[in-house]
Amino acid sequence: MKNNNLVEKVTYFAGKVGGQRHLLGLRDGMAAAMPLVIIGSFFMLLAQFPFEPFTKWLQKVGLQAFFNKASDSTFGIIGLVISFSVAYHLGSYYKINKFSAGVLSLASFIILTPIYTIDIGAGFPIKYMGSAGMFAGIIIALITTEIYRWFEQNNIMIKMPDSVPPSVSRAFSAIIPGLAIVSFWVIISIILTYLGVENIHSLIQSVLGSTLGLLSNTLPGIILVIFIQCFFWMFGIHGAQVTGPLIEPLLLQASDINRTAYIAGQELPNIITYEFVYNFVFTGGAGCLFAMALLLFFKSKSKENKILGKIALPPTCFQVPESILFGFPIIMNFKIAIPFVLAPITTTIVTYYAMYFGLVAKPIGAIIPWTTPPVIAGFLATGGHISGAIIQIITIAINILIYLPFFLKDDKMKIETEKKAELEKNENDFENVDLNNFTF
Repeated sequence: MKNNNLVEKVTYFAGKVGGQRHLLGLRDGMAAAMPLVIIGSFFMLLAQFPFEPFTKWLQKVGLQAFFNKASDSTFGIIGLVISFSVAYHLGSYYKINKFSAGVLSLASFIILTPIYTIDIGAGFPIKYMGSAGMFAGIIIALITTEIYRWFEQNNIMIKMPDSVPPSVSRAFSAIIPGLAIVSFWVIISIILTYLGVENIHSLIQSVLGSTLGLLSNTLPGIILVIFIQCFFWMFGIHGAQVTGPLIEPLLLQASDINRTAYIAGQELPNIITYEFVYNFVFTGGAGCLFAMALLLFFKSKSKENKILGKIALPPTCFQVPESILFGFPIIMNFKIAIPFVLAPITTTIVTYYAMYFGLVAKPIGAIIPWTTPPVIAGFLATGGHISGAIIQIITIAINILIYLPFFLKDDKMKIETEKKAELEKNENDFENVDLNNFTF
């Protein structure tokens, strides 16, 4: 009864968190920007390909500069894109004019971004358009959408006759809330200037970055995040969706800092980045289940686990472990909770210190698609360094040892269950035999 109450409480809490409009808007807004990040990472890896004759050739013919520009141009507008996409998706959850909310958020972001003037003209700094502007973009988007929602839900807007085309009517309906929103952010900008604040980006970064950075920039912090993710997964709740909206902007910032340093040929400052968590720690997805997939495929003796191993290994190679999560099962199976939590935490500690002591190359800031198979992902995430692949082989081997005793116990229990079921079937078959059909 106590276990049922715990499950109900955790499920209820996670449902409330997972269904919260602002977090959903933030999650979907971040997801909308990820294709840009992956595309930029592709051009970065191409420009810095781990084969010196090729990179020298690219530099000689002038292509390397264009590939680097493609990388900078995609990474360099993440904050700008997020300011639109978060407002757009939050507006869709509120069922208001989501496009107008997104455009007004984008305009507000520009209003609060400083303009630098030099001899050849004036312009916005790429620094704040990119990852350094993500938190400002998120906050501006959330506040802007809330203001717009209040005006629309209270019908404080220009209403055009029914004969006017819908596109024109929607445009005019955004004028009054848009005027209020732009005026609000202009006032905020004036107040910050008089208070001596350089700009809202640096203010938000110093306040939120230093606080949330304890979760993303330190080993104990990221271990806590991983524990929370695994905890929710045990109850069938997508752990990354619970922690992602808060932690992923910081991880992407850390990746972008490494990317810039790598292109400039400087020392990489960060170990814990987006790719550290999603490519190095979670090999095979939640709980480092690639190790379990290997055990199911190669070590199973029970019929149930043998079948599951054949089904589960191919998708788990591409970080899709749902067949194990629900088929083994992992979810709601608290007998397997210890290795499910211990494996990713151990992987985090081993990988972190291997990079800290220089035994393994740090992530270069290229966001590798999360579906990239282990070992290949480690190789690419470190810029083609063999140590990135080797550390993944080592951590997978460690995870196999962690899961092994729990797997063997489960496999033995399933064998006994299958034998018992087979024995009962034979007894039932014998009882159903008609002895009158036999002659003696």
